[in-house]
Amino acid sequence: MRLRQRQPLMVRRLRRKFVLTAMTALLIIVVLMISCILLIYFHQQDSRADSTLQMLLDNDGTFPDMKDPSQPDNSGGRIPGQGPRGADFDAARAIEMPFETRYFTVRLDEDGNILSTDVDHIAAISSEDAESYAASAFSSGKTKGYLDGYKFADNVQDNGVTLIVFLDCNSSFSNLTQLFRISILIAGITLVLMFVLVEALSGNAVAPVVESLDKQKQFISDAGHELKTPLSVISANVDVLELTGEKNEWTKSIRNQVGRMTALVTNMLTLSRMDEAKWKDLFSRVNFSKIAQSTADTFRVVAKSREKEYTISIQEDLHVFGEQRALEQLCTLLLDNAMKYSSEHGSIVISLTEDHKKARLEVSNTCDEIPSGNLDRLFDRFYRADSSRTRIPANSGSTTATAGGFGIGLSAAREICESHGGEIRAVHDAEHIIRFIVLLPLDRNTKGKEKKTAS
Repeated sequence: MRLRQRQPLMVRRLRRKFVLTAMTALLIIVVLMISCILLIYFHQQDSRADSTLQMLLDNDGTFPDMKDPSQPDNSGGRIPGQGPRGADFDAARAIEMPFETRYFTVRLDEDGNILSTDVDHIAAISSEDAESYAASAFSSGKTKGYLDGYKFADNVQDNGVTLIVFLDCNSSFSNLTQLFRISILIAGITLVLMFVLVEALSGNAVAPVVESLDKQKQFISDAGHELKTPLSVISANVDVLELTGEKNEWTKSIRNQVGRMTALVTNMLTLSRMDEAKWKDLFSRVNFSKIAQSTADTFRVVAKSREKEYTISIQEDLHVFGEQRALEQLCTLLLDNAMKYSSEHGSIVISLTEDHKKARLEVSNTCDEIPSGNLDRLFDRFYRADSSRTRIPANSGSTTATAGGFGIGLSAAREICESHGGEIRAVHDAEHIIRFIVLLPLDRNTKGKEKKTAS
């Protein structure tokens, strides 16, 4: 049975970013809608409570006489607190208001002493409770507000007596809470359905980008293979020139530039290969300790020739599941990067240890100046910081002309790490030390076949 081919890593990241962006925008819209609905509902209930309290205060703590809308109105055509004559529905609601409204009143003198209480219109409050609420409201100095789900308002009468009316709003708050729960439930279901829909349609949304990436990958692959032949010819011609003549600064410069171009082609082909799903068929159980040790040993001579302090600390027998050549290139890229950008007579340290069921590879080096800003940008393709990652001009004639880079090596290193289920990050230690950390899952399956290390 043929397995469904996995999408390239870059495409999967692009789809995840598309889904995340769409879901974030939808979440913001849903939150704003729920907030608006709840605020509008609360404002309506609060305004209705204010109207009811004002009606009670205007009528000395009682409701005015509401007329039956079926009976003729001889009082001027308006029902207290309601709309114009003929609004039968509003009038009917007004008639029922005294029977469905729960409230209590308290009268106090100028010193705040309780004169009387009226709790006939509410069953949950006793006279003692009413006096306690009145004392709290009077001492607060506010003319209106909320106390434990009861909204109050007061009115100082002509005789100096303060009338405080408390309206029970617990039912409104309960409805608000229920509305909030229903809104959250509907929002959650909507987000889940939208996530499924966006995830299903994200492939169509990024299809043009995928097509462009495929063409780009094909171009890189074709160009890389085509460049290998002329680079080999140029390198062979330089060998002939040095054999028939003598080595000089020009042949050294040509050889350096050929080396840089060869490294660039290799890294470009690596990036192209990382995007292919079939290459993972080459994965096997490999000894990462041997790979790291072997690669580190090859840089001893380079470090010595450049008068750099070089330290190697490799824990033995750490195995990972991956492709051997890619892991060798990972170690090479990090050490080559450290050699290029380390300070003059600086120090370089490579270590490999076990860290919570993962192989932890660290390569650190001293540098004159650490790139400012987010160090994750170092892993972007063709990114080079202006100050610390500037390459020496090719026409300088210097034998150190390889000190610069094209900004693709670390990008290739990240692709290798992520294709192996790992991660890579850069951190700065102290003021002039930068450290690259690689974490790869360890392979504990001792039954797997270990690939022999190439000589």
